[in-house]
Parts: sequence; structure tokens; C-alpha cells
Amino acid sequence: MAEFRRGAEAIEQAAQRQGSGKFMPVFKFEAGDTKYVQILMAIDEVPTVLMHQFIIVGQREDGTPMYERFISRRDPALDGADGYDDLIDRFGLNPSNRSIALAVEVEPVYGSGTSKRKTITGFDLAERQFERDGETVTVPAFGLIIESPNIFFTHLAANADIKAIEESIWAVKRTGKSTDTTYTFIDTGQEALDVDEELEEFSERFDFDEYLDMLADEDRMRELIGELPDNAKVSMFDKKKGKGGSKQEDEKPARGSRRRAVARAEEPAEERDFQTEDEEEEGEQKKAAPSRSRRFAGLRDEAKKNKVEA
Repeated sequence: MAEFRRGAEAIEQAAQRQGSGKFMPVFKFEAGDTKYVQILMAIDEVPTVLMHQFIIVGQREDGTPMYERFISRRDPALDGADGYDDLIDRFGLNPSNRSIALAVEVEPVYGSGTSKRKTITGFDLAERQFERDGETVTVPAFGLIIESPNIFFTHLAANADIKAIEESIWAVKRTGKSTDTTYTFIDTGQEALDVDEELEEFSERFDFDEYLDMLADEDRMRELIGELPDNAKVSMFDKKKGKGGSKQEDEKPARGSRRRAVARAEEPAEERDFQTEDEEEEGEQKKAAPSRSRRFAGLRDEAKKNKVEA
């Protein structure tokens, strides 16, 4: 198993840089909505990797693109600068730093009363449904949070200096949709749920470290990417014309319209809004300036303030 960069230090270092199998649900944070999540790993266990996301590796029978994620072999924890990465060398796609955490979504339980402002008295596990062998299966809403270390995980790393992040339930709110995207984190003050039994059952079907190894497998990238033609459109963010995208991939957007890309992730039923890689990197760099060390210290102060007010 690869020893990926882990912990708050790796998150902070990745946030300071500029530039660049199994189905597993990935949490989607909608702009303006608040999602309640329980992180299931300590900050020191959170890996930070160089990742290619939403890479088009083929088409389904209905013509829609199939997407995959890859951890670049050029990650410093793997082969470094000499590592194989056809997405960089042949298609000119730069991976982005991403931190990954296992979490579960929870739902608030509100107390009774006549007050217009509802009071949260506790939390229950949220559930998700999917089809398996023609039957609808209901399971706890476990999933991965795959987000930028710069605009997402730095907040958790700052809060970890005050209290272990896995001991709390977090209210996470996303604001903005593109370069103006920000997140606010509030410790709800409620203790983390005991999910050991559910997590043990979930772990029988999904192994976090095996998943990372799969994403970083060189043979997997060679198999899925190596046979694609040089003119293939392998990224939903790629502006060039080519093969491999959806039927409308070469159509130009209407003049004056703001591009908004919507794509399926690993399964057709899973849809997510994306900003382009250029917009994402630009937004992260803007948020990182002018002083990254001062910004990280400021997040710690903000975390302490939220802890007091919660």
C-alpha cells in the first residue's frame, strides 16, 4: 500500500502550492445548502494526493460518457517526477491536489415546540438507496469527501487543533459555484454517533486503502487510457474537439452564456455540478494569497470562535 501524504501538515502544504473499479459514493455539496456530516477518520489519517478527476474512458450504450478517477503516479508518495502518467504526457492534463476522507451523512432531529427557530436535539444516520439485482437496497449514507485541501480541508485541519474532527458532527455549508466557492464549518456541539456496527458492515464491501491503491494502479491507467487515440477528448473540461465525449461535446455555448458543466460520476444516477479545472485552480490561488501561513492561522482563530459560539 502506498504511503500517501496524510494529516494536517500534508493538507497545509498542498494548499500552499499553486498550479497544478469499485463504485464509491462521493459527497456533493450544493451551493447554498447545509449538509451535516460525521468524519470517520482522524485528520492524521486523511491522505492528500495528486488526482485526475472525471476522465472520460469510454461511452455507454446510450452514448453517455463513462468517467473515472486516477491518482497520478507522479504523486510524491509514489514515483515522483519520473512516474508514468499518460494523461499529463499525451493529453496535457495536470492533476490537482485533493484530500480524501471517509464520512457519513447524518440528519438532524428537531425538538418539539412552537418556536419559529427549530432546535436540533440530536442526529440520526442518513440513508441512501440504489438498485442491486433488480431490488432497491437501503444503506447508511457512507461516502467519500474528495475536495481541495486549500478551500475545504484546511478548515478541518484548523479545527483539529481544538478537537479531534472525528468526535464532532459538522454543519458544512458551501457558498458560490466557481472561483467564489467557499465553505463554512460549524461544530454542532453534538457528539459523534456510534456507527461502529454499520461501519464494520460497510467495510466488508469497501476498503479505503484498497480503493486508493486502485486509483493509483499504473496498470489500470495503462489499460483505460493507453489505448485511447491521441485526439480523444478525455476530460469533460477539455476545450479541444475530439472523440470520446458526449454527443454535444463539440457544440459551442451560446454567446454571453456562462458555461456550466454537469456530468455523471461513476454511476448514471449520480450527478454532480463541476467547475472547470482552470476556474478551480484560479479560485484556490486567489484564496491562498497573499499570506498562506497567516490564512491558516486565521482559520484556527475562526474555528475557536465557532467553537465558543456553538
